[in-house]
Amino acid sequence: MNKETSTPPTIVGLPQEVPADTFFSRINRRHLIGAALILLGLLSTALLITVIVQAKHRRQNNTNNVVNSYCVNRGCLSAATHQLNFMDPTAFADRCTDFYKYACGGWQQTHPIQSFDTERTILNDIIARRDVDIERLLDSSISRGSQKSWERKVKTYYTECVDDYARVLDSGKAMIDLISDRDTVDGWFLIDNSVPGASQDTLLKPQTIFTQMSHIHGDLGTNAVFGLRVRFDDTDLNIKRLEFYPSGLTLEITDYLQNDPVSQNHLSAYRTFISEVLTLLTKDAGINDGNLYDRISTVLDDILFVEKILAEARQKSLNNGDKTTLLTLKQMSDAYICDFVELMGYELGDPSVVSGITLVYVTNKIYFDEVFAFLSKNNDPTVARRIHNYMRWRIIQTYIEDLSYNYVHAYRIFLNNYYTYTLHSTNEAYCTREVIRRFPLAIHRLYTMNSTKNSNTIETVQKIFDALKTALKKYINEQATWMPDETTKAIARQKIDALTAAIGYASIASNDERLDDYYERFAVETNSHLENAYGYHRFHAWTILNSLLNPNQLDHWDLFETRTSRLFDYIAMFNRLFVIASAMDEPLVNTEWPWAVNMGSLGVLLAQKLFASIDGPEGRVHAANGTQTSDWWSTSTENAYNTSRRCITNYYVRDVQNLSYNVYGTQVLVRLAGEPFSPTTLRHIGALRFAYTTLKENDQIKSLKMPGTNLTNEQTFFLAYAQTQCYKRDELLQLVATQLGRYDERTALNAALVHMPEFSETFQCKPKDNQCF
Repeated sequence: MNKETSTPPTIVGLPQEVPADTFFSRINRRHLIGAALILLGLLSTALLITVIVQAKHRRQNNTNNVVNSYCVNRGCLSAATHQLNFMDPTAFADRCTDFYKYACGGWQQTHPIQSFDTERTILNDIIARRDVDIERLLDSSISRGSQKSWERKVKTYYTECVDDYARVLDSGKAMIDLISDRDTVDGWFLIDNSVPGASQDTLLKPQTIFTQMSHIHGDLGTNAVFGLRVRFDDTDLNIKRLEFYPSGLTLEITDYLQNDPVSQNHLSAYRTFISEVLTLLTKDAGINDGNLYDRISTVLDDILFVEKILAEARQKSLNNGDKTTLLTLKQMSDAYICDFVELMGYELGDPSVVSGITLVYVTNKIYFDEVFAFLSKNNDPTVARRIHNYMRWRIIQTYIEDLSYNYVHAYRIFLNNYYTYTLHSTNEAYCTREVIRRFPLAIHRLYTMNSTKNSNTIETVQKIFDALKTALKKYINEQATWMPDETTKAIARQKIDALTAAIGYASIASNDERLDDYYERFAVETNSHLENAYGYHRFHAWTILNSLLNPNQLDHWDLFETRTSRLFDYIAMFNRLFVIASAMDEPLVNTEWPWAVNMGSLGVLLAQKLFASIDGPEGRVHAANGTQTSDWWSTSTENAYNTSRRCITNYYVRDVQNLSYNVYGTQVLVRLAGEPFSPTTLRHIGALRFAYTTLKENDQIKSLKMPGTNLTNEQTFFLAYAQTQCYKRDELLQLVATQLGRYDERTALNAALVHMPEFSETFQCKPKDNQCF
């Protein structure tokens, strides 16, 4: 067996030193031409002979030929450098049982958890790097400085947010003036009842629930009792409706309802925080009467009393499997002691857009029934005081980080005590996060117009999506043994055929004039961040109105922004994959990297999202056109899938058995149950499988190895995916997650790979007898 060899390419461009008076200096142009023709003839003859010999050799040895060529272009060298920095080559011997260690061992040694965090992941690092870039851009000079300019508004908002911590010391007084305004909130028991002879048990100025909601919820954008947003109609994607959802709690539900040490510590930290903030407010208000501390205690108890009522209602709703209900605003008004037609008309700033027959979504109706039954007792003086104090506290809680530094400091100390570790956050970092969260369209425009990197990313991601879509359909036809019946496969194929991708961002975010118009109603000042924060909440109310009137203006990206993923996600009601192209960066994708690396990293992550279109809870109840339907899986498919699910569950229970965590110096073992995590593992296996098919069918450099790692393209594919799973996490945090059935990336990765014969063959591992899926 002959081995083909290759010599390094000649390095061109280096100066050559040739003696001035030599034989070479006397050769003229005619001599050179003649010699070149002779040499060319000899080379042509040699090349012809070589081709004939090689062709004969390949015919005789086509099954045994070994190619050891390496890909040495810039993309391969870049990708190999990245992979080498992440991996631990010394762990190669354990690749079959702990591929994670081999793939991520180097990354774990060089990427510590930051002091203000509890975990570190690849995706979070990408977001963090992007946030740093955005912070720099927000701090740069304004290029479009007109009054209407979106750029001027968001940069001014950011600047005032940062500067106010240092120079504005009386924003607490401004908040008190806002609460005392007779035309809006009209006072607070904490302050009003400081006058001589005032009752310390009842309100001087009682208000109806409607009055308090209209000003506190409507004017100030405070989520007290419930929150308000928009969602697409389940049956018509050209219509958006208002949606009411439970809101108004600061802590987790369990913190109010359970007596375990953790919950009690959380509640204690919260009580301290409330007391400190109430003390700061009374100091800024100049209140120091003899009943002050008793009144602070009363307000504190009232806040916790009402929040516990809300927590109990939320828990009851969850325990009873409460689902979203479609009601008219008149039905809400009749059920909940409040004119919701008038309230929504007031909050949206346009009474004409709503009426008694306007249909709205109410999530967790049991919660609303329970809470408004309590609010209906507002005629009772004690209940009225409790509701009154809770409502005003929610204003403070909403704007706490928009006040002066002493309030912000109290809030950060509360967070430190709540999470039991120090949260370090600079003013710049906080303000950057706020601007990103509140003005996503403007931020996307700011980022893309100032960045030239990844200019071809959209084309690369589109190519990956197109290949995955084709491979997923082939997977359904040829490999999805868990989907045995043709009826279910036919629906799955219909969904795949109708799959679309939105890569980039909303079109409005690429046009300055359209953005200027969109942000026209957002007013920003250069002298008060609190005023700007208040202005944002009024602008946010307008965005809800605008979304109702123009449901498709943002190309459905507004719904994507409500998802937990900030980079990419599949949304079943559109049967569409959303990818923010500007955030696509190494190590997920590089336009110069070879196909094996891009498909193994970003490709598999997107494949997991696409796989959810056929196996996810949302995917199973949405048709190809996105409309909601009954579960389209047949009984035979569900039974076959559950067989695979039980197989994976048994693997976790019998093979892995338990995971160990070092919590404050003590080793704690957690016994694995396999549920509810097994469907996630099945999705990982399925996604890897059809993405691997994509690699095999589309790779243009199949025969080349990666330099440095010495891995084949197939091996590089699996390594690329594994390196998207590198992580570090606080042991206690992961222990709790494991107990809840959310396993760590290392466990999940190794479980998926051990059940893939493709991986076993590629890395010469003994295949598992039962592949499960």
